[in-house]
Amino acid sequence: MIYSSAIDLVRGVKARLAARGFDIEELSRQTGLDESECLADDALTLADKVSHLWEMVTEIAGDPLLGLKVAQPQSLDRSGLMGHIMRASPDVMTAIENLVRYTPLVSPAVQSSIEHLTGRTRVTLQLPGGQRRVPQQHYDFVWCMVLRTLQTAAGSSRVQPTLVTYAFPAPPGERAYAEAFSCPVQFNAAANSMEFADVDLAVPLSCTNPVAADWALRMLADLAQSQREWTVRMLAKLERTHPENTSFTLRVKRILVSMLAKGEPLREDVAKRLMMSERTLQRRLAEEGTNFTRLVDDTRREIAQRYLRNGQLSLKKLSFQLGFSDPSAFCRACKRWFGRSPTQLQ
Repeated sequence: MIYSSAIDLVRGVKARLAARGFDIEELSRQTGLDESECLADDALTLADKVSHLWEMVTEIAGDPLLGLKVAQPQSLDRSGLMGHIMRASPDVMTAIENLVRYTPLVSPAVQSSIEHLTGRTRVTLQLPGGQRRVPQQHYDFVWCMVLRTLQTAAGSSRVQPTLVTYAFPAPPGERAYAEAFSCPVQFNAAANSMEFADVDLAVPLSCTNPVAADWALRMLADLAQSQREWTVRMLAKLERTHPENTSFTLRVKRILVSMLAKGEPLREDVAKRLMMSERTLQRRLAEEGTNFTRLVDDTRREIAQRYLRNGQLSLKKLSFQLGFSDPSAFCRACKRWFGRSPTQLQ
């Protein structure tokens, strides 16, 4: 199984910070990122804890450029899904396209997109945040780590962006960004993005393994297809369970089912899909005797109950389909819902 959890990404951040001399055990305890706690978190709670960690280490270091400085190329052997994608891609362009296509399988709450323009390609990234705003240092770390890993995999310094944009104000020492990315960097932009010249993305990857490539891509495609089929089946079951129900609550449930596999659904995103404000969404749900948080929990519980009965999905896969960051979070939810663990219910 090539599936990696969001916890693996957290471990990577912690390892880099520990290498810089931070007392990562104490910081993990203060932010709730020690293994015993964060394994039980949903995607947005985990994201908030990572944001808290970045806030703390930036304050301790007194260095707003810390994210740029701690990022190092990631070993493909320790990169989980990212490593498989690299080895399955003949060139940098294909690697980036596959990363955008398949990253939701490993980090469901991350939103990314790719746009092919005339002679250039733009990649946009939005990291998840719940109650905390994602610090710029986290974006710095992710952009630098991905870029340097691509450069290492290609064995070429040609893989350089032509423009990097941040949806943040310019920080102190902003010239360090131009040095780190070797290109212009714009702040206060509409999105966090990175642009490349297409000719530079044609560089072949030296790590490509033709034998493993076909297997890896088929596995990735199967995972993505099973996720889509799962969503379709659950929507159909909702319709059969409530054939005459056209309530607003059911409309929201349909949207939640389609979003859960990508991570914790955000009230803001659901409201946008319904073309209404968050306040109106909350009011309409309250009129029908529920609220957004309760409805997310109820939807997860109904889906879990159906799939635990028939045992069609592994517990790990079901936990991610429900938007949990790790199977331990799903186990805790089952004990709260049903008074028993998932294995006892199967």
